[in-house]
Amino acid sequence: MNPVDIAFIKGAVTFVLLAGTGMSAWWHWLRERHRGRPDSDRIVDALREENAALQSDLAARIGEIEERVDFVERRLVQPPRAEPLPQSRITTPV
Repeated sequence: MNPVDIAFIKGAVTFVLLAGTGMSAWWHWLRERHRGRPDSDRIVDALREENAALQSDLAARIGEIEERVDFVERRLVQPPRAEPLPQSRITTPV
């Protein structure tokens, strides 16, 4: 065998070893990612439930504020009522 063939074989073996190591690492990464997923699914579900509760609370508060603003607007549009003066007799001490 000449030196060029030996160098080619060494390069091919090195490539196969490095590629196998990389593929193995990638495979382990995929397995760990898939294995950790149920925990993250529970966390995401809990966050979605919390978000829905906060949105419903916010919608209720906004509805109450809208009602209050409507009431104030109706009161501001009404003309002021003239209340009659009290009918009291003035008596002098004699």
